[in-house]
Amino acid sequence: MPLIKASCPTCGDVELTMEDIRVLVCSTDGQASYNFRCPSCAVRVSKAADKAVVDVLISAGVALSFWRMPAELEEEHDGEPISYDELVQFHYELADGAFFERLSESARKRED
Repeated sequence: MPLIKASCPTCGDVELTMEDIRVLVCSTDGQASYNFRCPSCAVRVSKAADKAVVDVLISAGVALSFWRMPAELEEEHDGEPISYDELVQFHYELADGAFFERLSESARKRED
C-alpha cells in the first residue's frame, strides 16, 4: 500500500495511508482541503489544497467528500451586528431557568 507524506505542525513529516486522509471540497466556492489525524500525536490536522494536490490525492485513492456553505450566509441581514454586551446579556438570559418560558409566552402573544 502506498504511503503519503504529510506534515503535522507538532511532529513534522509523517507517513499516512490513503485511509488516513480525507479530501474535502466546498461545492459552493470550490475551495478544498485535506485532513488527517497525526499517527504520532493524534492531533487533527487540516490543510488547504489546490486542484493539483486534490487531483493527486484522489488519484491515489483518498476518499473525497463534498460540503456546502450554510444557506444562512446568503441571507440578507438588517440592522447592526450583535454587540459583545448583547452577547453577554444573552448568555445570562439563557442561564436563567425561566428564559424559555418567557420566550414561549412572548411567541404565544404574537400569535394571538
